Amino acid sequence: MSTVNAYSGNTAHSLDASDASTETRNRVRTTRIERDSPHAAALTSLALAYALSWAELGLAATIGLPGDAGSHPLAASVVARVLVGLLYLCVAARLQWARWVTVTLGFASVALVAPTLALQWETFPAAAVLSGVALVCRLTASLFLLAPSADVAASKTAGIA
Repeated sequence: MSTVNAYSGNTAHSLDASDASTETRNRVRTTRIERDSPHAAALTSLALAYALSWAELGLAATIGLPGDAGSHPLAASVVARVLVGLLYLCVAARLQWARWVTVTLGFASVALVAPTLALQWETFPAAAVLSGVALVCRLTASLFLLAPSADVAASKTAGIA
């Protein structure tokens, strides 16, 4: 399973035959994201979902932690968000394992959190709105990451596939 995908880059100078292999190797290392690609849309959705998760944690801290503040796993909540951020950075680096883990976590979070939004709406509507928008972003990112067109097209233009 390949962990690196290449992107075509337009060069301003012409290449002779000896520079062709060097230019191909450089393309393999390049991880430039094109604006209209599904991967760029997925990264945008993931970044928005990530920012909303921190806003959600801020809302939870603002209204007060449930029960005894010492028994609430605030540190675990922060560490979990940091680890998810590192996972999203691996997705941005186009690591295939991170892509599939993100897709799986996105669908799992939608399946597990969406049924609880109605109860959350009754308790704290602002947090329910944040959670709902974050879920939509995660679902959108998962669907965009499932799109094979970006990886296949980029590999063909780089001469890998």
